[in-house]
Amino acid sequence: MRRAALVLIAILIPCGSAGAAEPGWTQRALALQYELAGDLDLRNAPWVGTHNSFNSVAEMGQTLSTFDSNQQIPIVDQLEQGIRSIELDLHWFPSASGGGFAPVVCHARGEEEGHLGCTAEKEFGVVLGDVAGWLRAHPGEVLLLYIEDDLGSQGHDTAAARLSEKLGDLIYLPAAGAQGCAPLPMTLTRNAVRAAGKQVIAVSGCGKGTAWPGLIFDWSYREEERPRGYRDFPDCDPTIPRATYDAKLIRYYEDSTQLTATVGSPDEGISLETAGRLARCGVDLTGFDQLLHDDPRLQGMVWSWSPDQPAEGRCAIQSADGRWRVLPCRRRRRVACRAADGSWAVSKRKVRAGRARRLCSRRSKVHAVPRTGYEGQLLRAAMTLRGARAVWLGYRRGPSGWAPLDHR
Repeated sequence: MRRAALVLIAILIPCGSAGAAEPGWTQRALALQYELAGDLDLRNAPWVGTHNSFNSVAEMGQTLSTFDSNQQIPIVDQLEQGIRSIELDLHWFPSASGGGFAPVVCHARGEEEGHLGCTAEKEFGVVLGDVAGWLRAHPGEVLLLYIEDDLGSQGHDTAAARLSEKLGDLIYLPAAGAQGCAPLPMTLTRNAVRAAGKQVIAVSGCGKGTAWPGLIFDWSYREEERPRGYRDFPDCDPTIPRATYDAKLIRYYEDSTQLTATVGSPDEGISLETAGRLARCGVDLTGFDQLLHDDPRLQGMVWSWSPDQPAEGRCAIQSADGRWRVLPCRRRRRVACRAADGSWAVSKRKVRAGRARRLCSRRSKVHAVPRTGYEGQLLRAAMTLRGARAVWLGYRRGPSGWAPLDHR
């Protein structure tokens, strides 16, 4: 992509801040962003997630691992806050409810260390039952389910049976007849999952047994880091080339446990400011620890709408601060146009919103709307080059809500 000129000018522009937002605005804005990115390949589609989503007293009760917890609220409450990716660690360990060995969700060492840390945590099927209930009550939502596999040599068939029992009709399955462990298809979209009548993309390693590979995608082909000195757009993480962002799923997560702080490798955590940087740089999966109800850090993931928006009306602009606002369609503004190579341009002319598509098409471009924070920053840089204070976005409110005018 021809991005050099845009990126250079963007260095000179401070990024817009979400500011104070009314209660519930963050969840509404995250939901609009989530819908907007439904037609993006997984290598570029953003997900807001939690790390070790289960590891809280609220979810598991008093256990050895929740004594040093990663989270504060139950998984279902996390989903209500706008989380769309959760992580469950599975161990083959005696179940507190059944007594015998079972796939148990806990934060512990692996099989070679006797699953040290597991005590009385919930069995996999119990946790999945709550998740399944939420998904069935929200049929339009797609969840990225990350299973960290510490099942050892025996537990995969039982874990697969639990997964089938609780979520089987909701899981987007690897292609029938796939030999062995199917890699997560980077060109898959959330819209394609919905079109198949499914709601869950389950990812892990290849595992063992016969049933596991038929339910789980291998997502080994990803880039995974923790935040240490992460910079804002356009610098981002200089150790990860932009080509890697365009080819792989990029995950950043924090680990707030005392164990990691004491004997591990601590990170800087994900503050509101860091969350904004990750969003503007196009990180695909952000994993929060210690999420709270109305957690202010989630505002950092909102790179699009201004806190008082969207207001009543049908047409949307991006302002010079990178934030989106509703404006009467009869006003005259410059136009955001996207080229086939993904670069952005801004028209010289100011037109009413209804003439914006034609203006872009005359230049062999498409009147479009950014799908990610990174695209929003590229458009913002193009606006600065043109000296534009506001541009029409290819985004309209119709009877069913806000929808893009362009298709990816």
